[in-house]
Amino acid sequence: MALHDDLLEQAHHLASREPRKPRQASLRRAASSAYYALYHLLVHEAALKIGPPKPTGLRHRIRRAFAHADMKDVCKQFAQGNVQNLAGATQGLIAPPVQQELSAVAGAFVELQEERHRADYDLSTPLIRVDVLQQIGTASQAFADWRKIRNSENARVFLTAILLQKKWSR
Repeated sequence: MALHDDLLEQAHHLASREPRKPRQASLRRAASSAYYALYHLLVHEAALKIGPPKPTGLRHRIRRAFAHADMKDVCKQFAQGNVQNLAGATQGLIAPPVQQELSAVAGAFVELQEERHRADYDLSTPLIRVDVLQQIGTASQAFADWRKIRNSENARVFLTAILLQKKWSR
């Protein structure tokens, strides 16, 4: 299995490993794993589309070039589902309309990243299993939505934009 699939499976495992009283560490790592599952899915797909298989190691270097904040910025734009909300350079590459599944994947990325930050850095509020399971469900649905649109032209533009959009405005 690929890393992103393993992370999603791990999120499920961690969220349900203590049947009666889940540990905060398990729930927090589950929420974090749900986000990283989607992050690694998108980075993996982008590296496959952008980089050739040879030389060996090139795709790995491409995966290392992604920045969480840049990805979130692009995802916020795509989550709105309206071509007019996209940055100018990206807007010119998208074939309207933005597919609902693509918009949902982008929205899930934004939501899961915010929940990961809360799980990793805000210890003032305990996490609740049902909420974490909902986040895992969001990640699972994003995986399913991605499978539906992954080979579309708009998906290819999206994958390239999450890496390069910031550079396109130069």
